[in-house]
Amino acid sequence: MGEYFFTEMEMDAIGEISNICLGNSASTLSMLVRQTVDITPPRVEIIEKSEYIKDVSTKKVFVKVNYVEGVQGCSIFMLEEQDAKAIADLMMGSDGHGDFAKMELGELHLSAVSEAMNQMMGAAATSMSIMLDRKTDISTPDTQYMDNGQYMAYTFPNDDKFVKVGFRLTVEGVIDSPIVQLYPHNLGKAISDLFLIKKAKEKAARGEA
Repeated sequence: MGEYFFTEMEMDAIGEISNICLGNSASTLSMLVRQTVDITPPRVEIIEKSEYIKDVSTKKVFVKVNYVEGVQGCSIFMLEEQDAKAIADLMMGSDGHGDFAKMELGELHLSAVSEAMNQMMGAAATSMSIMLDRKTDISTPDTQYMDNGQYMAYTFPNDDKFVKVGFRLTVEGVIDSPIVQLYPHNLGKAISDLFLIKKAKEKAARGEA
């Protein structure tokens, strides 16, 4: 893997950061949809774009969030169509199975999901600021409904290695699905390095070897 190699410590660092950031994102989503939201501990792995596209070729809802302060790069969330529609329906005050969830996926759904992700990732960025010891901020999310391969090729023409953070999202009685978050390799490296540097400084301040 050469330059794409991640040590076990770096992988653990990304897992720890993701666990806390996603936990706070889930709490924010819970307030937005007025339902209990749970996530499983994230699983972190390194994947190749070409292999991922080959294995996952269906259309999905992609939410791209750019980091504009603290770190540079973007994070991508992938949601199934029915989950995006259910989240939008819940935000509209229905039960996740109402008329809004039964409609063909459209701009209103994508707008609702984008707003939810904006607040969720805002909460995650606040957590990341603390964990990296530097202010971290995001842009307004860009949400698209596209073929998986087409989106990845269009958005990441020069990236082939990614950090994949996989977890399961449940909203009681409405959603129980796997969710994928992708970081381009360089962003994943930067986040893990900053976190490990902060931990090393804290350890040194305590006088630990």
